[in-house]
Amino acid sequence: MPTLAIARPSALQVQPADLPRLPPCVVSRPALLQRLLASESRLRLLCAPAGTGKSVLLGQCARHTPAAVERVWLDLGGRSLTPTQLCKRLAAAMQLPFDDGGEAGLIDRLHERAGRLWIFIDDYPRQADDELDACLDRLFAAAPQQVTWWVASRRTPAWNLPRLLLQGDLLELKGDELALDDAALNELLAALQVTLAQDVRQALLESSEGWLAAIRLLLLDVDEDALRQRLQAGCPLLRDYVQREVLADLDEELRSDLHALALLPRFSRSLCEHLLEGRGSELLGELQRRQLFVRSLDSSGTWFRLWRPLAEVLRLLPGAPAPAPIHVRACQWFAQHGDIREAVEHALLAGQVEVAVNYLQRFSQEQLLQGHSVAQFLQWREELPAWLFASSPRLIVLQAWALIICARFDEAADCIQGLAHFMPQPDERRQRKLIAHWQALTGVLARQCGRRDARMHCEQALQMLDEGSWSQRVLCYQALAQQHMAEHALDQAKQALDQGLRLARLNGSLIFEALLNTDHCLLLQMRGEAGRAAELAEQSLALLRERFNHSPVVARLLLVRASLLARQGLDEAAQQAYRLGLQEAEHCEDAYIISGYLGMLELAESRGDLDEAHQWLQRAERVMQWSHVPEVRYRCVLQLQAGRLLLRQGQTGRARELFAQTLQQLQQRQQLAPSEFYDLLPRLRRYLALSDLLLGHHAAAEHALRLLLEECQLAGHRSLACECRVSLAEALLMQDELEQADNLLQQALGEARQLRLLRPLQELQQRQAQWLDRLLPGEAGQNLHQRLFDPAPCLDEPASAGTALLSSRELAVLQLIAQGCSNQEIADRLFISLHTVKTHARRINVKLGVQRRTQAVAMAKAQGLMGD
Repeated sequence: MPTLAIARPSALQVQPADLPRLPPCVVSRPALLQRLLASESRLRLLCAPAGTGKSVLLGQCARHTPAAVERVWLDLGGRSLTPTQLCKRLAAAMQLPFDDGGEAGLIDRLHERAGRLWIFIDDYPRQADDELDACLDRLFAAAPQQVTWWVASRRTPAWNLPRLLLQGDLLELKGDELALDDAALNELLAALQVTLAQDVRQALLESSEGWLAAIRLLLLDVDEDALRQRLQAGCPLLRDYVQREVLADLDEELRSDLHALALLPRFSRSLCEHLLEGRGSELLGELQRRQLFVRSLDSSGTWFRLWRPLAEVLRLLPGAPAPAPIHVRACQWFAQHGDIREAVEHALLAGQVEVAVNYLQRFSQEQLLQGHSVAQFLQWREELPAWLFASSPRLIVLQAWALIICARFDEAADCIQGLAHFMPQPDERRQRKLIAHWQALTGVLARQCGRRDARMHCEQALQMLDEGSWSQRVLCYQALAQQHMAEHALDQAKQALDQGLRLARLNGSLIFEALLNTDHCLLLQMRGEAGRAAELAEQSLALLRERFNHSPVVARLLLVRASLLARQGLDEAAQQAYRLGLQEAEHCEDAYIISGYLGMLELAESRGDLDEAHQWLQRAERVMQWSHVPEVRYRCVLQLQAGRLLLRQGQTGRARELFAQTLQQLQQRQQLAPSEFYDLLPRLRRYLALSDLLLGHHAAAEHALRLLLEECQLAGHRSLACECRVSLAEALLMQDELEQADNLLQQALGEARQLRLLRPLQELQQRQAQWLDRLLPGEAGQNLHQRLFDPAPCLDEPASAGTALLSSRELAVLQLIAQGCSNQEIADRLFISLHTVKTHARRINVKLGVQRRTQAVAMAKAQGLMGD
């Protein structure tokens, strides 16, 4: 069999006479080998396409046959044969007499044998043969238990595999499991004595999708530069291999169908039916039976694609059908099924630009938030004539929303101005609708730029937008909530978010609900309800992942989750979460990626790696500039982080100058904080006061911190209030007011424990480690996180005395418990799940140090947390 594979015998290994010789340059596959050899299944089936290494892996297993087991190797060469011929060859391989008893006689002979037997059948016949498959199926069922069957096949035989699987008698490896991974590729390169740069290795693995035959042929007699060319232009050897080993056994109709599917990024049975005039279901079943490199794209078995290397080769082969008609029919199908993005892509591939523009107008704001639709939409904007995108108000509005999502505000403003060319409209209704869209766009853009007139525009837009424009109304509510958070009107922000959530849910929009929940999480974090924020982020992510593989909203939620972990000092978990968020944001080209870079900066800083922190700062600025994001979106935030790094380096004077300059710029321009960083201004004020403190201006620093603390408390910004309290305690310490400093820090420690907020204490530890150690003692080897969140109980008080503070949601749950409500009644009243109620109740008991609900109510009343 011409299959290439990997497994390296030692140089002195003796080749068994009954087994085929291993290829000269191969590498090991210990995980697959161990999995096959350790199985107790009576049938071990390698069912995969050509060139995946089935034969050699089967040969490896045969070479590990235990001494007490008899081995039989039968290579069928993929050629057709009758059941009688198969039985005759099996009998001959086992050196058994074969008579006219045929299959029944072979089964009798197997039962007459003593001891265990492994039967290896390589390259099972490639053409479908129901009689042959039924014969072997009967042999599996009737053969004695001591017989183990090993089969390598390019097609899925018509055996009763579900029955074997349920009986525990089947272990099946498929093509994707035989694909090479990064470690196996590196081992193969070492065996071939080939050195490649990391980017070329990665490109080789992605282009081949781990298909061993493709990798070996691409690597044949080339250096790194030649491999780069092959990866871009194709490989003649691989094309020849595909023609001989994959296509040669197919009839003309099936080859033509494969050529058509190679043009599609994904296909389903229904799409195949539409494209291939009713042959879709039959075709897909045939491809799966023949193991013709079909990859499933979802767990439900709805969407599929061809393996990438096969599809690329098919597109380059002569005799392929004209692509335009295929793309036209695919465009029609996707449009009929509401997938406008793919309809547009296929219309453009078919060369029908006007059709594509017609479909573009059907795009919605909701679709822009799915996958990489925003990036794709703006790419079309760059590639297609400008007049097409300026040809209708609908397209101008869509462009503006896409540009706002990507934070390309200057371009968005120019785009919005284009709506003036369509005024006045023919009638009052359309005129009012166009003005409402302009007002909504202007309001959301103003909010993103930190302008104070955003509220006016959004409120006026909400009065004018009709019910059909619900998505624009949701975005206006979100902009209002963001404006309120930037102004620290947190209760009003909550009201705006609630209105937007109600509207999103009424229209069944999961993605808009999750978009609003991103800001809701940030609001909860500001109010000191980190637990609820984390729970909401997890719930939203779980719901989104059921519907969407990728989305800017997923990226934002991942980054919010990472920040919630980081604020607790869970640096390792936060770093992993930030990496996931950055990966998703990069895939979707979302401007919220800046929060990921700055989060990684703060983690590097907390480790004391200031060089890495500076690198993240530079990377954040570079990516914002590459993405054409205006400085109003990120400059002041970067200056805050740069000042923090200067403080950490001991350059307090330079840090203070930068904080003061940034604060002055924002105040002079009357600019509010950008999205994600709603407390930018008070944070600048806190670090300015901290700089004054470190420079010796103790009284001025204390006054500024007391004023800021009072403002945070009035606004309900509990997280920042706790940070201010830590800094104020340090200011009192540096003025030798030790008793007041101790009392204030103790209060701050209790708040930080309840808020799950470690970051300000990490900063304090860098400057006042001995003082913090005295007030927050711990056992030997405990880090700051353990000392704060896992304190040892005192001997003369309950273990929970220091953790009696409850969140507002926990208090609401406890008050309903005190009223005698059941868990289900609490869930109904608070609009939360039953599981969430039980979680809150469990946390309440832990915090109050009790075991029962009645005890929790009594303890809360005793501590003044609830009225009598």
